[in-house]
Amino acid sequence: MYQVFDSFLNVETWFTSHPNDEQRFYLCLQRVVREEDFNPDAMGGYVREKVGVTSRDGSHPFEMTIDNLVRRAWAVRDYLQYTRE
Repeated sequence: MYQVFDSFLNVETWFTSHPNDEQRFYLCLQRVVREEDFNPDAMGGYVREKVGVTSRDGSHPFEMTIDNLVRRAWAVRDYLQYTRE
C-alpha cells in the first residue's frame, strides 16, 4: 500500500516542502488515507526504509521531514475519521 508514495519520494526535492512536493505528497496520501489498514506511522516507517534513514536519533537530515509527513498524515486521517457523516 505504501508504495503509492514512491512517486513522491522519487523526486529529488521531496524533502524540501516546496509547494509542488507538498501537492505530490497529498495526492499520494489521498489514494490511501481512507483505507482501513492505512497507518501514518507505518507510512513513516516505509519512507524511512525507502530513503535509507536507519536511526531515530535526529542525526539524519530527513528525520524531521519524515516526522512532519507522519504528523500531517495523522491530521488528515483523524479529520476524515471525525467528520464522517
